[in-house]
Amino acid sequence: MARTSTSTLPNHDPNVWVIRAGQGGDAHELFMKQNVIALSDAGLGNLHKLRDNREAFYDAYSSLHPDAARMSITGVAGKFYRFAYEVIVGDIIVYPSLADSQVHLGVVTGRYRFSERNDADYPHQRSVTWQCAIPKFSLPEPVRREMGAARTFFRIKRHGSIFLGYARATNDSN
Repeated sequence: MARTSTSTLPNHDPNVWVIRAGQGGDAHELFMKQNVIALSDAGLGNLHKLRDNREAFYDAYSSLHPDAARMSITGVAGKFYRFAYEVIVGDIIVYPSLADSQVHLGVVTGRYRFSERNDADYPHQRSVTWQCAIPKFSLPEPVRREMGAARTFFRIKRHGSIFLGYARATNDSN
């Protein structure tokens, strides 16, 4: 796992995001070996081709899934909007891995990109530098509960400072 230099973390408090590695953790190798986080495609294609607002994402997703409930549309389309437009370089990524029961912490180092490769099961990508891994069960129960929300990609709201502390401590030791 790649380590960071002391210049990886921004001076401001970044957002902290949780990402899952797909069904059964099948993107784990992609995340760890290629130093990226990624989302599978929901038929939306390159997200930069959509206008930079949530309604454009809702409209695009609902046109592909006309029978979907409004809550489903806002949840799925909102995930893609956040991934493409709300995450910024320097934000912290929390990846609770099913493969090794570790919580991997990384720092976003690249802008959104769309992989045009035909074999890209996870074409929506951002580069990250993985900083450390924490045993999942060493984290306090309230942190594990928030991190365990049944969503693919979301921002940690209550316990982000805990992960930011780990990231800064790891960054300072490098």
